[in-house]
Amino acid sequence: MDAAVPPPAPQPRLRATPELTTLDIDILRYAVRHGMVTPEQLAARFFRSPESAQPHLSSLVAAGLLVTEGPLLAIPAVVRATPQGARLAGCDLTPASLDLARLRHNLALVDLSEELLATHPGSVWTTERELRRDRMRAARAFGGWERQGRVPDGLLRLEDGRRIAIELDLTPKRSARLDLLAGAYAVDRGVDLVWWYLPSETAVVRMRKLVAERGLDHLVEPRVRTVTRGS
Repeated sequence: MDAAVPPPAPQPRLRATPELTTLDIDILRYAVRHGMVTPEQLAARFFRSPESAQPHLSSLVAAGLLVTEGPLLAIPAVVRATPQGARLAGCDLTPASLDLARLRHNLALVDLSEELLATHPGSVWTTERELRRDRMRAARAFGGWERQGRVPDGLLRLEDGRRIAIELDLTPKRSARLDLLAGAYAVDRGVDLVWWYLPSETAVVRMRKLVAERGLDHLVEPRVRTVTRGS
């Protein structure tokens, strides 16, 4: 009598890749490019209100393409792409990790980028993550890392072709550190101007003095930026 053949072991259920709309892809790309954003920032970018955004974002979370991190103390809820969401976004960027030390700065930078795009029609924003990706590509292509100056917090390419490096400081830096960072732009041929956002008028005056002493006042333009986001 033949031995009974055991039934096949159950296979794990794989989550099917959902059919995505153009809006879905745009949301995923935005989350991947910036690393992490708040639901409110996504709503402001793609929807009429946070209420209208919530069902759409919830569906992307349920599909395993976005993940939400709940608020912690003064830190707001944020949204990040999952590995599957990053692949479908097609940005050639890996998902960002939840870096609490830089979260407030990153979210403030998203707000600043949106304001700059709104006040400079026809401009294009390149995130720091994209800039670092592009430099790594160039390094691989030319067989080594070539010094190209500092990687800014973002790059705003204006409609007239000018390339504006954006620096955002939420807290004061020591003069020696500012001096070193500003000097890095003196050899950067990929930047036409630097808009340096600082947390107070006092910091702006100090920065103006530093760049004037280095002869960089034609290149670096300090600006006041007060951030009130409670993150």
